[in-house]
Amino acid sequence: MHVERPEIPDTGRRGSNLRLRLAFLAGALLVGLLVLEMLTRVVFDRNGMHFGIEMWKYAKQVKRVSAIPALGHEHAPNRSTILMGVPVRTNSLGLRDREFALEKPAGVRRVLVLGDSMTLGWGAREEDAYPKVLERLLNEKGPAHEVINTGVGNYNTAQEVAYFRERGIRLNPDEVVLGFYINDAEPTPSERAGFIARHSYFYVLAASGWDAFERQRGWKEGLAAYYRNLYSEANPGWRQCQDALRELSGLCRDARIGLRLIIIPELHAPGAPYAFRDVHRLVAAAADREGIPVLDLVDAFDGVDPPSLWVSRGDAHPSASAHRIIANALFKEMARREAPDGGAGSAKGQ
Repeated sequence: MHVERPEIPDTGRRGSNLRLRLAFLAGALLVGLLVLEMLTRVVFDRNGMHFGIEMWKYAKQVKRVSAIPALGHEHAPNRSTILMGVPVRTNSLGLRDREFALEKPAGVRRVLVLGDSMTLGWGAREEDAYPKVLERLLNEKGPAHEVINTGVGNYNTAQEVAYFRERGIRLNPDEVVLGFYINDAEPTPSERAGFIARHSYFYVLAASGWDAFERQRGWKEGLAAYYRNLYSEANPGWRQCQDALRELSGLCRDARIGLRLIIIPELHAPGAPYAFRDVHRLVAAAADREGIPVLDLVDAFDGVDPPSLWVSRGDAHPSASAHRIIANALFKEMARREAPDGGAGSAKGQ
């Protein structure tokens, strides 16, 4: 008698097929991501004007982790690259400037400018950044001056003051100018980027695009709300900023170094109906409590077409013309304060 046996499923073959399909999908996904990575590098690196990618390249090619914890990151010395279509180089001190001896030359008045990417001259040529324009103005009208640009992108006020305490004061300046921008009350960041975030153009492009999309959809607070919330007393970055102003004032007073603070406006719409005058008043009040003279530059931009102030349509960092406005206003204020009846606070011996 013939007995039919039940058919036994070939689970081994099915499992093997499933693994092959998953491997094929994973390979296809990997190839797709590699193609996107290459396209991103070709398309967006061709003109070098995408803010997110250029900032990422800046971090990789110019910066390094600092041995000073309070700095977090710093410029590496003697680096050279192209960012936002302009050359960016650092000298042996890690500054975007020419070489300076630690010992100040005889008969020269030295001004040291602290700041972030606005002072660095992001997207502008080295010679067009306001510290260098100021240097030329000072040397045209008076005794010899050296104006040293110590700006580092993504620094906040606490990092700028830490730089001055650890390194800048060794340059023996006669005067310090602290360039303040509206995001300088951010907490000091910690460097925790993973491998993909450090090495993938496409990841940076996708992350910056998603961030913009979230803000447009209202899923994330807009920049105006973000900036204003930085100045809440609940924000540790604002408390850190005020402590840094107090420290900088004390360091300069003890070393008999002049000190002033300039407030650089947010340049998307810096005219008369400027949205952040209340924030500027808070910063000016904090500086005033520490005896630091303040120059608020917002009115210097009144009546100027905002796009002419930007390095690109998608990046409102100061253009060369905006840097000239900053430098001219600062030069006039310095000349006024250094006049016999112009008031104290700007000369060495504050």
